[in-house]
Amino acid sequence: MKQFYITLFLGLGILCSKINAQNVRVEGVVKDSLNAPLELANVLALNPEDQSIQSYAITDESGRFALSLPNNKTYKLKVSYLGYKTKEEDLVIGDSREKIFKEIVLFKDVNALDEVEVVQELPISVRGDTIVYKADAFTNGKEKKLKNVLEKLPGFEVDKNGDVKVQGKKVDKVLVEGKKFFDGDTKLATKNIPADAVDKVEVLQDFNEVEPTRGLNNEESLALNIKLKDGKKNIVFGDLAASIGHDERYFGHANVFYYSPKKSLNLIADANNIGEQAFTLQDYFRFSGGFSNLAGRSGSSFRVSSDDIGLSLLQDNRAEEIISNFGALNFNLNPNKKWQFSGFLIGSDIDTDLRSSTLRTYLRNEDDNNLEVLESNINQENKSGLFKFTGKYTPSKKLDISYNAFLKKSEIAQANNRLSDFAGVQNSIQSNSEQQPFSINQSFDAFYAKDAKNVFSFQAQHLYKEQDPFYNLITSEVPFNGGLPLIDDNVYNLLQNKEILTNKFDASFNYYYVLNKKNHINFIAGSSLSNQKLVSNIRQRESGTGDENELGGGFLNDADYNFSDIYFGLRYKVKFGSFVVSPGANVHFYNTTDTQQGNENKLSKTLVTPSLFARYSIRKSESLTLNYSVNAEFTDVNNIVLGTVISSYNTLFDGNRNLENQLFHRFVLRYTNFNSFNFTNIFGTLTYTKTIDGINNTVVFNGINQVLSPINSGDVNDVLSANASFEKRFVWFKTKLTGNLSYSSINNTINGLANTNTSFTQNYRLSFETNFRDAPNFEIGFDKTINNYEGSQTDSRFITNAPFANVEVGFLKHFLFTADYVYTDYINRNNDTNNSYDFLNASLFYQKEGSKWEFKVSGTNLLNTVSINRDSFSDFLISTNQYFVQPRYVVFGIKYDL
Repeated sequence: MKQFYITLFLGLGILCSKINAQNVRVEGVVKDSLNAPLELANVLALNPEDQSIQSYAITDESGRFALSLPNNKTYKLKVSYLGYKTKEEDLVIGDSREKIFKEIVLFKDVNALDEVEVVQELPISVRGDTIVYKADAFTNGKEKKLKNVLEKLPGFEVDKNGDVKVQGKKVDKVLVEGKKFFDGDTKLATKNIPADAVDKVEVLQDFNEVEPTRGLNNEESLALNIKLKDGKKNIVFGDLAASIGHDERYFGHANVFYYSPKKSLNLIADANNIGEQAFTLQDYFRFSGGFSNLAGRSGSSFRVSSDDIGLSLLQDNRAEEIISNFGALNFNLNPNKKWQFSGFLIGSDIDTDLRSSTLRTYLRNEDDNNLEVLESNINQENKSGLFKFTGKYTPSKKLDISYNAFLKKSEIAQANNRLSDFAGVQNSIQSNSEQQPFSINQSFDAFYAKDAKNVFSFQAQHLYKEQDPFYNLITSEVPFNGGLPLIDDNVYNLLQNKEILTNKFDASFNYYYVLNKKNHINFIAGSSLSNQKLVSNIRQRESGTGDENELGGGFLNDADYNFSDIYFGLRYKVKFGSFVVSPGANVHFYNTTDTQQGNENKLSKTLVTPSLFARYSIRKSESLTLNYSVNAEFTDVNNIVLGTVISSYNTLFDGNRNLENQLFHRFVLRYTNFNSFNFTNIFGTLTYTKTIDGINNTVVFNGINQVLSPINSGDVNDVLSANASFEKRFVWFKTKLTGNLSYSSINNTINGLANTNTSFTQNYRLSFETNFRDAPNFEIGFDKTINNYEGSQTDSRFITNAPFANVEVGFLKHFLFTADYVYTDYINRNNDTNNSYDFLNASLFYQKEGSKWEFKVSGTNLLNTVSINRDSFSDFLISTNQYFVQPRYVVFGIKYDL
């Protein structure tokens, strides 16, 4: 395999060199009439017959540009710069392959067209903090969705989860025509917005929806605004698709969009049983409704546990069977310039079957057998709904008032049948988990700019949350090795009820005093108040009579927990030329009280949390940014309860009411550089997190059974990560190399002895991708992951090699063939496991030019691979997992473009 890829890459290198040898390099410089270089001017080489772009360039800080063009042709050279007259001239390239040099002088245009009109012709342009990409300059018309468009733009990445990065920085929001698309969710946008509707993609740096506070904070939020083509405005557009296949397989999907200046409606509907999930359980938990952590901005957080207690989240290609139904409606209404109303309604129903075989290595302090073989069959049913409403009132640029309400409701049930084999003892285990979590989050925000020097803001949030996880455990062997006071029985049937009620109120007041354009001060005052109530009990149901006996005593919980944080802060922001620095500090006064078993436990503490933001703009396309912050995190009621709780079939949990906060020191250094002269894009991020007195679990083993209890370790935990990417674009292809490194050192105790768990993960990815407008396109690459896990008497090493290839071929004018292939070689160095598997997916499309109808036949997992491998690492075990996946599916489909 290695020899094959080396030969292939060498062949591609020779091919590329031959392609370049047939081209002539045209270099030059663009200046103004005063001989000053013009940075970010657009240089286009056009076909004079149809005005199509043959090559383009963006000038660098020295005004330089470079084009690569086939010889023996004549082109129209067009040079544009905002505020200057566009210059056009013929460019004749003959037989000679010698480099051509051009010097272009532009003159100011006192009657310049509106900036927006000029931008429409330019592949890339910059307007302040906004970078605009003309989609048609980078695409070939074969793209299906927004995801395919973004992947062809310089510096863009879209992962399999729909997360988007631009020059290494994650995109927070996606807007369409200036309006948030399903609260800005990148996944729903990239997988559903039709590619042929996209005119331009605007990258909004330092994005801030609130006019009075623009330029005053350091959050560095990044957003994309998708500008639609004129033909997609004021009309209904989208597509309807349906497919059927063998074994009663089906797929149905609908995207319907409508955009006008005063309103927009987006409808997405999906139903299938081939594993194409429009909305996953992870998406449900990820959706926050756009609510930010007010206290977190000032270096403090109170962590409320999520709703997924005891439930598996394994989906996608790790599942044997997935049946998914999904519907979503997004709306934006602007009755006038002062009022805006928006929101969305999302509903999903997902039924998932998972089957896995797991080899677990427990990090115990014994030298004997620490291995468990675990066979699992899981069925998970999830019905969930989300609703958000936003009302916004902006009578002028000085005042911005908004109200938000966000509701989440779900019904989740999981049935898990396991067979455990440890030290020759087999245990048949059945567990059932159920819960119906509900939450409503409301916020009121007001921003007021009294004048250019005085800006005020008030923000308040309230969270009401109900959680009711139920856990039923049935085992053939005595559970937890006698750790519970159970009645002897043939089958042990335990039932655990838990109810958690949370009320959380946050408020923050900010006053910004702008001294001048380069200096301003931010005064902060705020509070965070929370109350949580938790009750739980464990019962044993006798197999003969069905009677239920409550364990009582130390297995009951009735806790009332109050947390308060009153804080005051000061931040200062100053700009020195290309350098911006903003130091700050916050003083927090904490009080916690928990009432359990008839007595109170109180804690009072005062902490100072400093912060620092600094950015050096080396040039418009190159910058270095540093973020440093200290965050004090307090745990919620789940970790302080005194009664024992069942966490899983072999794990009990005892809380610790004496827990204090853990303190995070976090450093983030980010470098970005886009060289418009040679289209090289480089970015890198270095992140270091130092946790002081971290909350870690102590582990006491009894065989494979364990009792966990959280403590403030008193030690320092370190997490260091680094990622970097190098991308270079040529006329018809691009190359990319990325690397991600992550190292962590976490301290805990195992059976009373100090233990340090270390993890070192390395991932490297090299790819080569063509981008011909008419010829077939392909991508090949190699992905390598190395995981090293080390704990008490254990050192494990896992290696995954994954070469991959994708192809897109148009033929006979109306046909398009696409395929993607990945081969995975998985190696577990500890037990000499070496598994190889591969996946091949392919689709054939037929659509006449100008027709609204498209026909396709597609197949997934065409090689009928049965299972895949993954590994994982936690405080007390290392797992090597084999997941059984969905079989081969072939479906025939039809799509109609609205």
